[in-house]
Amino acid sequence: MKKTNSTDAKVKKSDRLKANSKRTRRKMDALEKKKIIASLTLMDDLFMQVVLEEQACTEYILQTILDKSSLKLKEQRLQKRLPNLHGRALVLDCFCTDEKGLLYNIEVQNSSAGAIPKRARYHAALMDTHTLKKGEKFSKLPESYVIFITDKDVLGEGEQLYQIERVIRKSGNLFKDGSHIFYFNTARQDDNALGKLAKDLKEANPKEIKSKVLSHRVASLKEAKLDREGVKKMNVLLEKYRKKAVEEGIEKGIAQGMQQGLEKGLEEGQNRLALLVGRLLDAGRVDDLKKVSYDEEYREKLLKEFGL
Repeated sequence: MKKTNSTDAKVKKSDRLKANSKRTRRKMDALEKKKIIASLTLMDDLFMQVVLEEQACTEYILQTILDKSSLKLKEQRLQKRLPNLHGRALVLDCFCTDEKGLLYNIEVQNSSAGAIPKRARYHAALMDTHTLKKGEKFSKLPESYVIFITDKDVLGEGEQLYQIERVIRKSGNLFKDGSHIFYFNTARQDDNALGKLAKDLKEANPKEIKSKVLSHRVASLKEAKLDREGVKKMNVLLEKYRKKAVEEGIEKGIAQGMQQGLEKGLEEGQNRLALLVGRLLDAGRVDDLKKVSYDEEYREKLLKEFGL
């Protein structure tokens, strides 16, 4: 009977420990989530997408960058996919149309490689491809704006805002094709409307964000007391971050593995070549020694001959 009681006590103790462990893990997970959410800024592209679900936020960003206070959007699509049957497709961070029919594409880029000029060109081209309907006149093609919001000065000329337009070289007049490309360099934070926006985009604390519309939206997403829809959105966001981290970790691991394999391969190749040179010298085969320095097939043949 004592053994039975002792066994039952051990089982109960084990169950309590497991329950406590689960509660601890849940608390740790909740704390980790809060830390991640608290650290997010609008320069995190995934968080930006959630913020821009409130169209007023998108309007404010466009109004500030383009200096068009009257700009109003008719519709917008986040993560808009533009397929391409003959080449690379695109997924646009934010694609929208204003009340006049003008097109806008906002892209948040934290790496220079993601904001090279040819990418901007490709975005503009694919937007045009998906805008003009079959049989429509080219004159119906609406004006388009591709806007890269960058963490650093990608173009390297120290400007706060780069506006890229095609021009007729000799006269310097604009080639009015209606295509506009902007690079907003958030690394430069002057004391003006663009500088204030740049600071807001890099601010994690909603209380420090100067724009009322952005501050309110960020606060509503970061507050502990979210409605059911808000909690769902933030959980989806955190899951996307987790997947992104895993994918980046895998890609990094593959790259490291390839580099290590390459280094190992080079080391092994050098050792084999050194052994072959030694064997040829010992055998007095000077002509063969010269030939292996430039003839890869002959080198492999001699490596096999000497069992290397």
